[in-house]
Amino acid sequence: MGSLSRPACQGRCSGSVHGFSRPACQGRCSGSVHGFSRPACQGRCSGSVHGFSLSSCLSRQVLWLRSWVLSLVLPVKVIMWWEAGSVLVGLVVLRRLWKSYVGENEVNSKGRVMVITGCDSGIGYNLALSAHAWGWTVVATCVTPDGNAASLLRHAGIHTVALDFTRPDTLAHLMDLLKQLKDNKQEVWGVVNNAGLLTYAPCEWQTSTMVCRQIQVNLMGAIVVTRALLPALRTNKGRVVMVSSPAGQVATTNMTVYCATKWGVEGFTQALRRELAPTGVSVVLVRPCNLPNRTGILRNNAAQLREMIEEATEQTLQEYGKAMKETEEAFRQAFESVTEVQDLHDDYLLQCFRCAMMSTRPRATYSAAPLMVRLSLLLFQLLPTSWLDFLIARNFYNIILSLGKNN
Repeated sequence: MGSLSRPACQGRCSGSVHGFSRPACQGRCSGSVHGFSRPACQGRCSGSVHGFSLSSCLSRQVLWLRSWVLSLVLPVKVIMWWEAGSVLVGLVVLRRLWKSYVGENEVNSKGRVMVITGCDSGIGYNLALSAHAWGWTVVATCVTPDGNAASLLRHAGIHTVALDFTRPDTLAHLMDLLKQLKDNKQEVWGVVNNAGLLTYAPCEWQTSTMVCRQIQVNLMGAIVVTRALLPALRTNKGRVVMVSSPAGQVATTNMTVYCATKWGVEGFTQALRRELAPTGVSVVLVRPCNLPNRTGILRNNAAQLREMIEEATEQTLQEYGKAMKETEEAFRQAFESVTEVQDLHDDYLLQCFRCAMMSTRPRATYSAAPLMVRLSLLLFQLLPTSWLDFLIARNFYNIILSLGKNN
């Protein structure tokens, strides 16, 4: 090798120096050749010396340089996305403020019929009275047309008709009344699918009849009524308003069947809105928030739990009998004072419905939940499933809903 300084190889080296190919170092090489500084290889080097074809070392240096550049560029990109998001949120807020300042342009309700289902109590009853005050010719459907709510609605000048979604033949009563109104130059322009049932109990406890009734009323009923009215709604370029729930955003325990129906309502609403957009029919979703003590939707839950106990199998009673009886007693005490007809005392909810029913350019969704609840539900939907399961198991969902002002 002459007088040339041969680097000390920490591994095994072979080959010649003067212009000949330098072998791959199995270990780490350092030193100089003909005065040239040879870098220390952290891995394995190969190539020639007098051309310095040290591809592995150069590749590592390129990767290091690339990572250094990305470390400078990525924060810039993050800042740009953050600024873009801030601008977008600002524009949305400004648009809302402007619309609240100038007010909503509303359709003319004179001579137009609005069908509202589920008016025996709660939201439907109060909405029927409000819609009548807003100038609509209201047709309110009731399961018990001879009940207290139906009697009060008729006294207020509202048309009532019997409609029980567990009995499909009763739909003919609604269609006959709408035909009579059409003969009097009053055509149906909108429908609010409000009817709903909730049985609050684990799915295993519920009877088959309870499961079927929730599906028939909450989901199938809305689809059946909407399909029946679509020809008239399409002709008049009218409005379909669907009523969902926070349970249609985040599913939780003890409302298994109810959540399934509300998720179905949300999906049906989105698909129908896109399907009917070319026809001029607008489809809007309204989400009330946490109203069990104001709507009477759980007023009969204690009786339903008693029925579950009576029809439960011996194995179910052995495993859940005590819990079922305790739950029945809790619901009986909580809802025994809830009357059939209630005043919601919720002007914001009714305003959401008014916008959904009457705005010339309605939003796709109106939520009556406070801002904190809406943001929390949105965050829940973005969380990994395991995180969301953890929070729901620790009652965070109910804690968030309890923040609703209409609790």
